[in-house]
Amino acid sequence: MIKEFRIRNLELRVIVFVICILAVALFLRIYSLDKVPPSASLDEVSIGYNAYSILKTGGDEYGNKFPPLLRAYDDWRPALYVYLVIPFIKFFDLTVLSVRLPSVILSVFTILAVYFLVKEMFRREFKAQFPIQSGTKLKTAAQNSKVEIIALFSMFLLAISPWHIYISRLGHEVNAGLSFIVFAILFFIKAINNAGKGWFLILSSIFFSLSLYTYQSEKVFFPLAILVLGLVYRDRLVKIMKSLLIAVILAVILVIPITVSTLTPEGLIRFKGTSAFLENSLYQESAEKVLKYKNEKNVLGQIIYNRRLVPLKIFSTNYLSHFSPKFLFFNSGNESFKAPSLGLLYIWEFPFLIIGFIYLLKSFGKKIKLILILWVLIAFVAPSLTIGSPHAMRAFNVLPVPQIFTALGIFLSINFIKKYKINRYLLICFYVLGHIVVIYFLGSFYRQYFYSFPKNQSSSFQYSLSSSIRYVLGIEKSYDKIVFSNKENLYQSYMFYLFYSKYDAYLYQKQGGTESGGFAQEHKFGKYEFRPVVWSKDQLMSNALFIGNVSDFPGDVNSAKNFANLDGKEAIKVVHNKE
Repeated sequence: MIKEFRIRNLELRVIVFVICILAVALFLRIYSLDKVPPSASLDEVSIGYNAYSILKTGGDEYGNKFPPLLRAYDDWRPALYVYLVIPFIKFFDLTVLSVRLPSVILSVFTILAVYFLVKEMFRREFKAQFPIQSGTKLKTAAQNSKVEIIALFSMFLLAISPWHIYISRLGHEVNAGLSFIVFAILFFIKAINNAGKGWFLILSSIFFSLSLYTYQSEKVFFPLAILVLGLVYRDRLVKIMKSLLIAVILAVILVIPITVSTLTPEGLIRFKGTSAFLENSLYQESAEKVLKYKNEKNVLGQIIYNRRLVPLKIFSTNYLSHFSPKFLFFNSGNESFKAPSLGLLYIWEFPFLIIGFIYLLKSFGKKIKLILILWVLIAFVAPSLTIGSPHAMRAFNVLPVPQIFTALGIFLSINFIKKYKINRYLLICFYVLGHIVVIYFLGSFYRQYFYSFPKNQSSSFQYSLSSSIRYVLGIEKSYDKIVFSNKENLYQSYMFYLFYSKYDAYLYQKQGGTESGGFAQEHKFGKYEFRPVVWSKDQLMSNALFIGNVSDFPGDVNSAKNFANLDGKEAIKVVHNKE
């Protein structure tokens, strides 16, 4: 009876911890969601209005019916997240909250999935590492508790991760991509560990396939992940061959539409536009070096700087940049996807991450080592093929492996103190200091993200444009012509106006819809124009309203209102001409 009580008490405590961690995760992701980030981003207004348009008309802003790829700003992104947003717009209207909620919900489910994923991964490993002399339920529970500790730590670390919180609060498809990848790997491992439940493999294939419809990086990560899992677990896959065959056939059927769409000229535009291998200065440098060494008759120099090796140099430089401590743990300024003064990972995680990685290498089986290490290695392939490396969003698939390594390091540190009974007061100090450090850094993140970040990076979210549009919506009926600039602070202003005005999707398509969303493209519908403001000519228009950058107008022009970002810097001027 006592043994049963202790087992049930352990299970109850685990449930309580899981619920508490999820509560913390949800709070950090949903608190003030409509205000932080400070306004809808360039991608969020596009996702939101296109979801609204498909809901109302079945077609996107271009009139394309239920597209697998969203043309958007002519970047042809996978469209699944747009469809996930539609139900929220249906029930909560077209708002930034509706665009962000699916990402938040998926992120919380991902945190819960990590708990189960770690348990599945390490269950057999800990049985081998901590063998039981007799098969009592109590000793089995004690053994399982070690796995529970790792799983709970991993879950908690992801719940408070600055990297994960930041991107989870964006209404963007990247978070859906990570969620589906984690779900897919979880169900794959469950299928491997439970030979009689091959249907988990079918679920895995569905989520892997769906990941291709979310974010561009998954198109690289997906095949590499399948290759890694297949090779590492090939011996166990043989035992569930029937389920494997069904899973493969289903996956092929599901990925055909997105594969066909991606390989079209339009589908390849995004890759060509962000490729790190086009127009790179290293090609010119290579040509100059080769010419120099050719004149010097230096064969080795000609080989090293051969033009054919430039792509390899570009890729390796980009790839290694993602392992930089500066990128992972620090913030040199207002870096993208980082809260001010904080990195993607907390600095206190670094020693435990290293300890956990060494612990993994020395104490665990070959399969678990390969899966976790190769997960990291393939996660950085996609962002290394593009410009802007290192890139936090494109490398997002590396989560939750850093958290798992860190959880292993914390577990080993605690277990080391307990096992060797160094000093019970040292263990108490470790616990107390650990709580203080976590609370301090979490509090620091809270202050930096919810208070400093909106002010410091409001320009990145075009806050002044959103504010000016809300003002214009209140006075626009008094004017025959309304002209928005489409440069600098008003980049892609047409989409912001469609989003915030909830412009009638049927009417918009009847008026011609969007012709092109490309860079600096001009737009016109109804009495609205979105183009550069040329005041020397535009001032001759009567009964017109102009919304432009402060620099678009002479200093003595009479403005109806000026709009600043949250840092106080004026960015947009609204000018009316009633003459």
